[in-house]
Amino acid sequence: MNRAVKAFACVVIGSVVMQLGLGTAVAANGLQTEIRRTAHGVPHITASDYAGLGYGIGYASAEDNLCELMDRMLTIRGERAKYFGAGKKGVNVVSDAYHRLVGYTGRVEALLAGPADSPSTPSKDARALLGGFVAGVNRYLRDTGVDKLPDARCRGANWVQPVSELDYWRNLYAGQVPFQMAGIVGAQPPAPQTAARNLTQTVALTRDDPLPDPEMLGSNAYGLGKQATKSGRGALLANPHYPWDGINRFYRMHLLIPGELNVVGTGLMNTPLVGIGHTEHIAWTHTVSTARRFGYFELTLDPTDPTRYLVDGKSIAMLRIPTKIVVKAENGAKDSVGKEIERVMYATQYGPVLTTENFPWTSTKAYALAAPPQGLRIVDQYLAIWQARSVDDLRTVLGRHQATQFNTTATDARGRAFFGDMGMIPKVTTTHAERCASSPLARQQWTNLRIPVLDGSRSDCAWQSDADASAPGIFGPAAAPQIFRDDYVTQSNDSHWLTNPSQPLEGYSPMYGDERTPRTLRTLLGLDIVDRRLQGRDGLAGRGFDVESLKASLFNNRHLGAEIARDDVVQSCIEVTPGPLCDALKRWDLRVDLDSRAAHVFHLFVEAGGLQFEPGFDPAKPLEWPKRLDRGNPAVRDALGKTVAKLAELQIPADARLGDVQVETRGSERIPIHGGPGGDGIFNNMQPEDLQPGLGWTSIRHGASFVMAVEFTDRGPRSEGLLTYSQSTNPASPHYSDQTRMYARKEWDDLLFMPEAVKRATLTRVVLSE
Repeated sequence: MNRAVKAFACVVIGSVVMQLGLGTAVAANGLQTEIRRTAHGVPHITASDYAGLGYGIGYASAEDNLCELMDRMLTIRGERAKYFGAGKKGVNVVSDAYHRLVGYTGRVEALLAGPADSPSTPSKDARALLGGFVAGVNRYLRDTGVDKLPDARCRGANWVQPVSELDYWRNLYAGQVPFQMAGIVGAQPPAPQTAARNLTQTVALTRDDPLPDPEMLGSNAYGLGKQATKSGRGALLANPHYPWDGINRFYRMHLLIPGELNVVGTGLMNTPLVGIGHTEHIAWTHTVSTARRFGYFELTLDPTDPTRYLVDGKSIAMLRIPTKIVVKAENGAKDSVGKEIERVMYATQYGPVLTTENFPWTSTKAYALAAPPQGLRIVDQYLAIWQARSVDDLRTVLGRHQATQFNTTATDARGRAFFGDMGMIPKVTTTHAERCASSPLARQQWTNLRIPVLDGSRSDCAWQSDADASAPGIFGPAAAPQIFRDDYVTQSNDSHWLTNPSQPLEGYSPMYGDERTPRTLRTLLGLDIVDRRLQGRDGLAGRGFDVESLKASLFNNRHLGAEIARDDVVQSCIEVTPGPLCDALKRWDLRVDLDSRAAHVFHLFVEAGGLQFEPGFDPAKPLEWPKRLDRGNPAVRDALGKTVAKLAELQIPADARLGDVQVETRGSERIPIHGGPGGDGIFNNMQPEDLQPGLGWTSIRHGASFVMAVEFTDRGPRSEGLLTYSQSTNPASPHYSDQTRMYARKEWDDLLFMPEAVKRATLTRVVLSE
């Protein structure tokens, strides 16, 4: 059944009412929505209320990505092992135990039942949006049937089940990226306990989870004010770099309540939230922050019992939390019940106990992971963002909720730009950390990593609180790094310090990030692109930004690392290993376009550790370093030798086109991908993986995901964008690779903000109610 026929069938089955124009359907019993699909399968949802919006986007999301949603719900219910077995090294058991700890201790239910005036209690509109989303997902599942799902990956699967609203709230509470999951689940006291003697040990002492790598889960953002735009109003570039696979994929959407709301952009897949986008008044985006949104407490244990800890001399029992997990038998039948095992986890007043290489549980010490109580605020924060009429309003919203896990860069129709890292950051000052970091490990973590490991045996070492903070133990919004400008703000995952070089942000707690330190090459290139545009030195017409120049700036594919070092690399190459590799590098156009030859050679050289610069960073002149390759560094010569050997091993010519050796593989199709790793000095960040002989890199791990260029004009906002990996994860969908091919051609798509534009571009229309 094709999409148009299927859409018509859904209308008939649903007994819905079709309307002319871009409006909403009318239903007697509550939920009603209109779903218009335009090119590339992008859904535009119109409803009269938030429940209807959720209903529509839930149904549309399920059409495109149901298998991912069902897989996520399986994780949240703590049932991966029940259906898929224990997994390699017990990974499914670990996941199940952790998510049962997070979701099944009654905390979510308590937050939902909280006082109405608390920022931690979801509002009526937030509940309606989430409830509608769940109803829309379940409606699609009911209409289609598990055995007739279009995606073969989960068609007929017994783990595909209706979603409950509570499960979905648990999903939001758990967050997208669990931290120290294995360490928490594997934490056991050093002496055998009666209740734990016979448990199957599924987790060995684990390595600590790595901190987020800004060059991987990173982003670029420009917030441009009236002094930096052609229109004299605001403009914005959104360029998040997120995974191309998994639950952190984005999904394009457009939500409309006539006369009340019009917001377009993208949100994390399988959510009803436009998390990066624009309205008539503001445009905003997020970037991964350097702030530490967590900390540890070092526990002094009771000498008589390692499951008790001391606070101000008083012995306190850890909370012992047992959970039972069903594990499918190895080689069991599809409906095999499996065996039930028990995992026991431990928690303190600070948070759960963990055991890792850095944070062991001994007879005298243990460590608890602590995080601020963000709870379920994120939905109401975005509902409020959508209603903001200026960046001043936006800043107020962010300060009231403090629910963002990221930096926020924004602009508005009046031509003012804003940057702020406004989330929940533990209030730990340098003085407090130095006073309460009592062990060598604690001091090392603070000095080297800006991670607070505070003395949990002293109540005066607990996190402090600001008077304007929205929750205890955190900095208030007034203390957060933030700036308003009429020219520009930028962000490329360095700290707040050089958001605008003419007004450095300094004097903040190290919890937010470092200051007066070298910036990454990607940050430096992003600033240079802005500077050249404002001076008219980039080869584009005129000065200042608009949609066209924003698009060209992102996809110009300059390579700052090579601009600085290529000639020195070539000279060293001639001295070390003269031949085709040196000749290819010399002829390279210093870009990462599909036709650029030898770009892959420079990347291999960087991966081998060769991009070493001469010292000389001066914090008073931060944009003037680096200047030269450190040719005297032995790592340079060593990397050249490794690069020659690697190319020979791969049997890839040194002068190969980038588009031939850097691709995204979709079935039998190899889609060429321009851009490259940000750490090399590339603004258009793409992180390739799966390097194979004769083929090169055959898939993209992280990188440019949703890209959006917005400018405000006298006639309203104008915006274009693209979802680089396409809208659907279903290999059988026509929208599995279409936008990926557009990315390869450097094409963008009109976001169709105005309702009239949506109506003209509509390919299918469905009206649903129940």
